Amino acid sequence: MGKIKIESSTGAKIYINEKDYGAINREIKEYEVENGQHEIYAKTAWCGSQKIKLNITDNEIVVLTLNSFKYEAIVKAVFMVLAGLLVVTKSLIFATIAGLVFLYPLYYLTLGKDKYLELLEKNNTLQ
Repeated sequence: MGKIKIESSTGAKIYINEKDYGAINREIKEYEVENGQHEIYAKTAWCGSQKIKLNITDNEIVVLTLNSFKYEAIVKAVFMVLAGLLVVTKSLIFATIAGLVFLYPLYYLTLGKDKYLELLEKNNTLQ
């Protein structure tokens, strides 16, 4: 038997071989799995991650990281600054720029919904 260890910085449900293994929320969880090939992915609401195929061998621990889409924190910060500037100055230019910034996460909520979460292999460790 091997283990899949997930280090998560966001909340989601974990699926291994199409079976729901429950929620993970900004924590580290380990899942014990049989030896062999496994397909794993994460979902939150209607968005999710790409599917990863892993071949687990005896006593192997595969470490994965789970994060939101790339640059999420930066996009949120820029959007909030622009919204604040709009409220203070009432200048339409800040509303226009904020609208353009909003297009980036809008892609991940619509067309790129299977890329909203990033599930990546960190390393393999044999024990």
